[in-house]
Amino acid sequence: MDFSDPITAALIGAAATVLTALVQLRYSWRRELKDRERGQPITKKTRRGPVIAVFVLLIAAGAGGFFLSQYVMSLIDEDRESLRSEVKSRLSEISASAARLEQARLIERGDIESNALRAEAQRRGEEGVAASVLVGPCRPESGAKAEAKSQCSEQTAVRIAVCASVPAAAAVRDVWLYTRIEGSTQSWADSRVQAGQDTGHAKFLEHAFERPDGDMAKQVCHAFINWSGEKSRVARILVKYTPSAPIGVVGASNK
Repeated sequence: MDFSDPITAALIGAAATVLTALVQLRYSWRRELKDRERGQPITKKTRRGPVIAVFVLLIAAGAGGFFLSQYVMSLIDEDRESLRSEVKSRLSEISASAARLEQARLIERGDIESNALRAEAQRRGEEGVAASVLVGPCRPESGAKAEAKSQCSEQTAVRIAVCASVPAAAAVRDVWLYTRIEGSTQSWADSRVQAGQDTGHAKFLEHAFERPDGDMAKQVCHAFINWSGEKSRVARILVKYTPSAPIGVVGASNK
């Protein structure tokens, strides 16, 4: 065992004292036995010799036991400190592992949410964003009712913008155009038209355009005119786009 210097010196001293006391005790007993064989009287000094030796032996044994117990306690303290340090180290490792696991969980959760949002944005872009507006019949500012039809023309009709809001970073892929008479039961699929197509004194103009709609969105618009003096029309657009793409001016293709 690895003893410290003070404990080693104390143990050596105690061992030497015990050994000296044992030698002296043995020598006194042999001397006393020889005196008894010769018939010599045993004095008090001779009788006290073994007692003193035993007393010294007890003191040495007590000192040795004390220092040995101190050494054992020091070993226990060292083991306790070592165990405490190891526990702290393990707790630190567990805390670090828990932090890494939590960070990984947050990153994974963020990835899942981002993927879900991306998939939702992709789905919305594929399905398209629709907008519609009701455009009333042409009404000239002045003139008799009989002259209303002759006064309404494509050049004098009011232009109405039909706008659908999409993400600001989206790239518009296509703009589909629809129009039908107000109250008609015709389906939108059967009401699709081309830009510039005359649908009975009403049409969409040739090109779509964009305009800002706050920081996160923009509006994709298509102008519509109705120069019919009798019928109201519903104009509808369906904008299909690709999310998270650079903003650009729409070159609308109407299939």
